[in-house]
Amino acid sequence: MSHPTPDELAARYDDVYRKSERIDLDPERFDRGRERGDDGGWGIGALVADDGRVLLVREGDTWLLPGGRLEPSESPAAGAVREVREETGVDVEIVGLGAVAEQTFRRAGGDATYTFHFATFLAEPSSTDLAADPGRPDEGIDEVAWRETIPEATFDRDLVVRLAREFI
Repeated sequence: MSHPTPDELAARYDDVYRKSERIDLDPERFDRGRERGDDGGWGIGALVADDGRVLLVREGDTWLLPGGRLEPSESPAAGAVREVREETGVDVEIVGLGAVAEQTFRRAGGDATYTFHFATFLAEPSSTDLAADPGRPDEGIDEVAWRETIPEATFDRDLVVRLAREFI
């Protein structure tokens, strides 16, 4: 299955926030991303809201929306559902697409670049029960929580706050 372009995915939904950014990476991180197959790849996640709260996962000192890499055989929405379930134990229904980000990474000190896309879906839970042991063994998830406020130490906090205000 071929994955959609950012424009194709955004066109399937209403009022999708679009974000584009260029990020310089040190050579080691740049090479790791390329080796991982990030060039042209997709990441997917979901802002899951329930009763004024947002579902977040904590890895170390950083809070994030549940999400991960899109598998070759799945649609972006199906990937978001899978990632939320794997990381939190919560089954969700996708109700919209909040944002599509296009990140162009440049090797610091050079001209080499690669592009990675990330789709943030909007979802509602079928239950609010959280997994006792969140994530897969190879993931660094330390905690899963329903949060009434978005912590300062949240990855891409401005986007998470923006989507939460519009969706909740």
